[in-house]
This record gives sequence, structure tokens and C-alpha cells, in this order.
Amino acid sequence: MALLGQRITGEVQMTTMTRRSLLKLSATAGAVTGLALPSAAHAAQVKNLVVVGQNGNLNIVTPGGAMLMYYQQSWQTGSGGFLGPFHNGNGFDAFGWIASCGVGYSYDNLYVCVNGSGVWGYYWKAGPQAWANGGAPVRIAGSSGGGWGDLGNLISGGYVAESNVPGGSTFYTIDFYGRLYWHKFQGVPGEGGDWAANSGRQIGRGWESFRYVTASPSGAMYGVDSSGNIRWYRYEYPTSGNGDTWRPGSGAIIGSGWYGGTYGYQTVQSAGVDWDSGVGANGGLYMVDKNGSLRWNEHLDWYGGAPNWRYPTGGGRIIGTGWM
Repeated sequence: MALLGQRITGEVQMTTMTRRSLLKLSATAGAVTGLALPSAAHAAQVKNLVVVGQNGNLNIVTPGGAMLMYYQQSWQTGSGGFLGPFHNGNGFDAFGWIASCGVGYSYDNLYVCVNGSGVWGYYWKAGPQAWANGGAPVRIAGSSGGGWGDLGNLISGGYVAESNVPGGSTFYTIDFYGRLYWHKFQGVPGEGGDWAANSGRQIGRGWESFRYVTASPSGAMYGVDSSGNIRWYRYEYPTSGNGDTWRPGSGAIIGSGWYGGTYGYQTVQSAGVDWDSGVGANGGLYMVDKNGSLRWNEHLDWYGGAPNWRYPTGGGRIIGTGWM
């Protein structure tokens, strides 16, 4: 996979914050500490699986099950180069679904991985470049009930926090019947943590027909339909899951060309980034087109749902090649 790493394009511009926070990454590329995986039949996979986390973190799971981690610098504008790839283990093709979410406002990552034996959590520490819990997975839920049964989609919602509500890493699941569920993990697997109250709560229905669904820490969610339209929604309780209320105007079409057609996107995922509870970059989206090029675009009105974009919708800026 060295060739793949060489093909990731973009000029590297090391900012002071990035240098301070990610200095150890360059020195420890490829370091993996004691990774273990639950036994299960491997899922059929013929392409790279792209998994987007937080604060510029992107992951590739190869068809052979290797996890390669990248960090994009200047992720707020989609203009930075990449650090990586860092080989963080093998065997991830054992899972049918994988989602990555930030932990606090850091470069750490919580991975939720699902297969027939259950829902498993891994915690990657960016500082020491090591898996927590000796690399052993922690079973954090069963594979039936609680929003995990008949799973059709697993979506990262980013790290969320607000006054009087403990922060946590949010996830959304969609079952085969189109029912949408909210989940939030407080803490980290292997070092103390559990699901917050209301986790597993159904907050919507009718989501089964979308080709892609993705979410940001603000509660903004995007669904791409079979006609290539991208629709905006905003869930009103992304931090607490206290209800099933959606922002007025949810469901509005805010762009076209996001499925099939010229670009033929193979995945659309929110950048899922937020520095703190007051300052965030919640409208960024990563897409991989039919040629395997990684593109970036930004929905400028993620809060209100107006169809305002950084680049024309359906296109976006090419920031890398060889991603699928």
C-alpha cells in the first residue's frame, strides 16, 4: 500500500497546532500495539472502505482488512495535505460496518465495528499511537435490538457536548425498515465508558431509500437519493437524544449530482469536525468519485439548510487520488 500513500495528493503545510498535536505520527508510522479482533467470518469486500472521523482524520480499510489512517491538515478548508498512511492493524474486514468518531476535541478516535457477533469498540490514542485496552476489542452492544438489529447503515455523528449535558461520541443507525436511531457513547471502550441515556431511541423513519446518509456534530444530516439529489435535515437533539424533533425545512433539496451522473460518487461522508462547543466546521463533506478521487466540498448553511456551497454541488475540489 505504499503506492497508495504516494498517490494521496496535496501540498503539506504544517501549522503550529498540527505540528504540536501530531508530531509523534511521523516518527511512529506503522506502529501497532497488540491489536486483537473478535473471531468472525470475513465480510466480502472488493474495494477500499473509506471511514471519515473527526478533525481531518480519514481511514482506509483495504480489501485485505488493513486499516490505514491519514490526517488532513487544514481540514477546515479542505486545502491541506495529508500525514500518513499509518498502518494501524489488520483484520478489519471481519466487520460489516465500521464508523469512526472523535473523542473530545482531540485527534483520538473511537471506532464502532459491527458484525454478527455484536457491536465492538476500539479506542485509538493519537499521542502514543497505540490502541487502548491492549488492542483488545470491547463488546459494547448486542447485534439485535436497541437500534442495532437488522442493521442497514452505521453513521458517525461526531463528538458533541453542550452545557449541562455530558459530551460523547454520537452515532446513528438505520435498520432495513428505514428506522433511524440515535446513540451516544460517553467515555471510551476499555477505559471506562457506556451508552448515554436515550441511546437506541428511534428518531425518524423512511431513511431506507437513500443511497448515502451522513451526519455532523451540529445535528445536520444529509441524505442522497437515487436521483442524485442531496437533502438537508437537522436533528434538534444531537447531544441528548431527548426527542424526535427536526428543524423546520428538513428534507429540502439543496443540491444535485451527488449520485450517478458525471461524478458517480461511491461514498459521501461528513467531515464530522468540531474544535469545541463554540467553534466548529460542521459543513465539510468528503466524497470519493467513480475514478477513486477524493473530493471535498462545504455546505455553508449547515444550520439553516439554505442551498449555499463552497463549490458547485455534485463536484467539489479534488484533494487526493487512489482512494478506491
